[in-house]
Amino acid sequence: MNRVDKKGFTVLELLVAVSVTALLAAMLFTITSQVIKTQTQSSGDLETNQVAQFILDRIQEDLQCAILRNDGNNWFVATVLGEEATNNSDDPWSENLEDNPKPVGASLRVSLRHWEEQGLEVDEILKENEQGPLTESRFGKRGVWLRFFTQAPEVDPDAQNSGAARAVSYQIIRHGLITDSQDAQPRYQLFRSDVSVENTIKAGYNLNPLFDESGNSEYGQLALNQTGIRQTSLIKNPLVKIDGYLPTTFSMAANIIDFGIRAYTIEKRSDGSGYLNQIFPDVRENGSTDEYELICSSKADSFPQVVDVMVRVLTSEGASVIALFEEGKLPVPSSFTGNAEDYWWELAEENSDVFVRRIKVFSNGV
Repeated sequence: MNRVDKKGFTVLELLVAVSVTALLAAMLFTITSQVIKTQTQSSGDLETNQVAQFILDRIQEDLQCAILRNDGNNWFVATVLGEEATNNSDDPWSENLEDNPKPVGASLRVSLRHWEEQGLEVDEILKENEQGPLTESRFGKRGVWLRFFTQAPEVDPDAQNSGAARAVSYQIIRHGLITDSQDAQPRYQLFRSDVSVENTIKAGYNLNPLFDESGNSEYGQLALNQTGIRQTSLIKNPLVKIDGYLPTTFSMAANIIDFGIRAYTIEKRSDGSGYLNQIFPDVRENGSTDEYELICSSKADSFPQVVDVMVRVLTSEGASVIALFEEGKLPVPSSFTGNAEDYWWELAEENSDVFVRRIKVFSNGV
């Protein structure tokens, strides 16, 4: 009987084949992961850039059409909200905002002492400027509350624009009501309030007009509460009518976790050259204004001539990561050396981009 030799793979050959296959699979996985990571990063960069440009374009148009009057009323006000800064206690959404889990101390990085208190590296440039780069600054738990008057075109397409002055305001609010759904997950949103021309005129071009001594108001249903007819606090609830009055207010964009400005005047030197004098935040050791608030109400005040605007925008993926951490579903890694506040910002910085634009203010009198 003829015997046929049957040949197969040896154990060594099988081991070599498995090793080569595993190596190729590992290489393919690494390449695929890198491609996905690059695509995700590029998509995130494009997303944040589009959001930031929309916001900065709108603010630029408003600021370039800013107006003022030498009458003692407030015409340009910027306030850092949070911790040592004003807490905005008259805020009708205060209960919701107190639930804002954004860190307090770690979110305030305005002047040199904040860098020092947080144990950050301080170089000679930072000491000389008494502040760090704007891209590394943080403007409190709720960012800067910015309000002023402008003659920029109204956003409301149904408004009859008379070309008169209107009060506008910008502020970050963490809220879920961007739709009618009560179950919407809260997001950090930058809201813009655009008060009507009629209401601005009735309020006497004042950012916070008061009632008379008897507590009465001549403005009827437009009166909001005991502090005045029309404050920029209208920005707080754009979806609910207050005494029958619906302000023109909207969320410009979600996932805005920081918003701040630096304001300057243009000063002249003896040789005829000019330089920018920062008036907000006034970080000088013996500054002439409040470090956390700028109020311009007359020509005696320094009305900003140049404003740097900063926004920090989370990617959609970053917003989900922050939400998971705030809900307690993403713990602080044991290998992380800082506290929970530091880790919040660690996640934020890893998943966000900062955008800055310098804007020339062409203010006019009214």
